[in-house]
Parts: sequence; structure tokens; C-alpha cells
Amino acid sequence: MDWRPRALSRGRVFGPTGAILASVSVGFTGACASQEAPTGGPQDLRPPVIVRTDPDTFGSLENLGDQVSFHFDERISERAAGGDLENAVSVSPNTGDIRVHHSRSSIRVEIEGGFRPGLVYRVTLLPVLSDLFGNQLRDPFELVFSTGGEPSPTTLAGEVWDRITGRGMERVTVRAVGEDSLVHLAQTDANGIFAFRYLPSGTFGLTAFEDLDQDGAVGSNEAQGSIETRIEVLDTLLVDIPVLTPDTTPAIATSAEVLDSVTIFIEFDDFLDPEASVDQIGLIITQPEGTPPAITRLFHEHEYRNYIALTNDSLARLDSLDAAEREASGTDTLPSDSLIQDSLIATVVDTVASSPLMMTREGPPSLPGEDQPSVAGRLLPGRRVVGQLDSPLEAGREYQAATSFVVNMSGIMGGGGDVVVLLESPVSDTVNVEPDSSSIAPDSVVSR
Repeated sequence: MDWRPRALSRGRVFGPTGAILASVSVGFTGACASQEAPTGGPQDLRPPVIVRTDPDTFGSLENLGDQVSFHFDERISERAAGGDLENAVSVSPNTGDIRVHHSRSSIRVEIEGGFRPGLVYRVTLLPVLSDLFGNQLRDPFELVFSTGGEPSPTTLAGEVWDRITGRGMERVTVRAVGEDSLVHLAQTDANGIFAFRYLPSGTFGLTAFEDLDQDGAVGSNEAQGSIETRIEVLDTLLVDIPVLTPDTTPAIATSAEVLDSVTIFIEFDDFLDPEASVDQIGLIITQPEGTPPAITRLFHEHEYRNYIALTNDSLARLDSLDAAEREASGTDTLPSDSLIQDSLIATVVDTVASSPLMMTREGPPSLPGEDQPSVAGRLLPGRRVVGQLDSPLEAGREYQAATSFVVNMSGIMGGGGDVVVLLESPVSDTVNVEPDSSSIAPDSVVSR
């Protein structure tokens, strides 16, 4: 079997569902690769260059007690950016504590107890290693060698991204544990991209964590996330791992605001899972006297913004119908081929005409603040839920909104609480209509 490395071109990478993950460059740098120094003045601005490794790339380590060495074209600093030289080296699989020894223009890497037989190792120099002038390695350098094991041509790569912001996370440790319990390690680049190469076939549990204290273990206050996947020989598998800082407290309701007399929103002190059904949340309006309004519908923040867009589109079509009727000077019919004659009139016109709440033909009230950012099509969480009422609030009367069964992004249950709802002065109510879905793609309609 030919297991020599083959470079994959830089380009768009798609996950299992077809979503673009990121740009990945998969390949290897030869042990004797060189880089030209820029011409100019005497000041050294060039990063150090690896000129030789022992063993060679894809070579064999005959004596398992030997050290692996990297030789540079200039003197190397005894300390790495942000810590000791041990922090500049990653060995995968991790079969023992790493020891890094420094000499004038080389470093030597050894593992406590020696390298194990029958394995394929990857020793990676991270771009925190520098020369005496502080010039750091331009890119990670990876050395693959064998202690008797047969390299398996596999690639497992992907992106680690922040579940709140949707953006890739730099310098996150990714740990892959296989069926043999060996721990393989990788680290994300500036775009959150990681890659494992030459993993054996099998099922792997992947854990990504922001190793803030650099102890190699997942801390309770470190952003983290886990998935499980399987890889076979010749596979190039692409995955993504969302991470989130653990939370131990439930989401508590902090305030309520009236958008109009039949629309309110409740804000919480924590992010809610946008993919969880909003129907699980309990919301009850109470008042000292009389019958309070009931909640007819709840929205996540992103669902409500989508609902606004769809409803406004339907109302714009209704305005077009009115204009056509006026232009027709009293004719009773519309063009037979109109897509909106059958659906829009039935769903929107009748609703608008019969709505006791209608004052003006306007869409639902907007949420204050900016829209949730969208990154690479990912659904990001919000802190608010929006409720629609079956009857209007009375101006000047104080209501209580009691929320319960709220679950935050970390899965902590028991959230909720009571907040005051107050309509200070009469507001212009808006049309409470369902958007026309006849010409909307199924995956664009707001879930109910």
C-alpha cells in the first residue's frame, strides 16, 4: 500500500450536511524543506527554518529510547511564546509526558518511558517557537514517523467554533480517543481548523477544549465540546465541533418589554438553545383583577424576526392587490393566473378584515436592538422570547409575566422567574396575520 502523503488543494470544505466549514490545507512539509530569507538590512526578521529531522519524515525510529530531534538554520530561543518549550511541542498519540531539550540550533523531544512499538507518531512544532530575535515559526511543522506500525492513509479534519458567536476558535486543543484508548492530539489554527492524519481505522471520541491553564486536561471553566465519529482507511472525513463555556446556573428572567398591546418579549440573563422547542417554556400573564390575556404563541428571537419578514412580505402583496383593485375601477375579478388570489386573499385579507386589533396595515412590531449575527449559516442563540396575546393589555395596568421550564444553552434546567409587564400608554396595534406560505420554501417557514 502506497501511504505516501498526497497534498489536497486549498479550497472550500463541506461537512456531512454540505455546510461550508472552512478552508483546509492537508499535506506535509518535507523534512528538508527550506525557505529563502528576504534581502535587505542586517535586522533579522526571518522565522527559523527546519533544515533536518531525526528520524526523517516517514522514517522509522529503530531505538525506541531515542530522542526525536529538529535542527534549525539559526539559534533557537530556550523559551516559547507564552511558556516553556514543552508548550511548543505536541506528540500524538500521547503515550507519556513530553520532555524537550534545547541546544544552540536544535531541540530534542523525548517521551517518558520511551516511544511505544508498533505505532505511527506525529510530532508537531507549534508556531510559538522562535529564534533569539523573537521571530516565530511561520506555520506548524509536523513530523510523521513509525515505530513499527503501518501508517493508515486517513484524514480527519474540521473546524472548532464558538457556539455563541459562530466563529472559529484559535489554539484550541482537540483530543481524539480511539478504541485502543490512545490519545491523539491536534490544535486549531487561526481559523479554528484542525487536522488528524494517519489515524487508525475505528471510532473516535473527539473533545475540543480551550486549554487556558495549559495542563492538557479539560477544565470546568474552559470552553469545550464533544462529538463521536468513525473513520476508515482512505477516508477524508470533515466534521465540526461547536464549543461552549460550561454553566452551572439556570437562565433567569430579568425584564419584560411591551412591543405593542398584544406583543411582549421576555429577556433572560443567559443564552437559550435556539434549536430547542420554544413550546417547552411556560409563560403566564397574571393581573390582580379581571381576566388576564393568554399567550397564543411563543417565538425564539430568530423565529420572531423571520415571522416579521414573512408577514411584511404578505402585507406588501396585499397592498399590491388593493392598488390593482383601485386601478380596475370597481371590477370584481382579479387575473386568474395570480398566485396570491387563492392563498393570499384567503389567509391574509380575511384575517386583516376580521381582526379587532387592526388599526393600521402595518407588520408586527420589531424587536429593539440589532439582529443576531449569522456566521456561515449557523443558527446562533439569543436571550429573548416573544409572546403574542389573545387580547390587548390595558394601558397603565401592571401585569406579571411568570416564566418556567426555561433551559439554557448548557442544558441547565429550572430557569424562569417573574417580571413586570406594563403598557405605559396606548400604542398603535399592528396586524396579527399569518404570513402567506404558498410561495415560501418549506425550510423557510417559521416552525410552530
